[in-house]
Amino acid sequence: MANKNDGDSSKDGAPPKDAESSGGKAVDAPTARRRQEAIGRRLRQMYEEVVSEPVPDDFMSFLQQADKAKKPGSSGGSSTDPSSDT
Repeated sequence: MANKNDGDSSKDGAPPKDAESSGGKAVDAPTARRRQEAIGRRLRQMYEEVVSEPVPDDFMSFLQQADKAKKPGSSGGSSTDPSSDT
């Protein structure tokens, strides 16, 4: 009689999840690397698109109000340069 934890199958008869834990077929290292590089390129592209979008005016206003509340007695200038505080 086989041991219940021998790794040949799970309780429901499914194969062990070692090679197929992600739900797909196991791939070799170069294929996995190419896939990761493609995903990385797409993520960087999406990030650049988001970063290049303008900040909405109402959000900028909110940030300026938060800066004023954070610095009591400030003149309320729109400078975001931290070195200008000295």
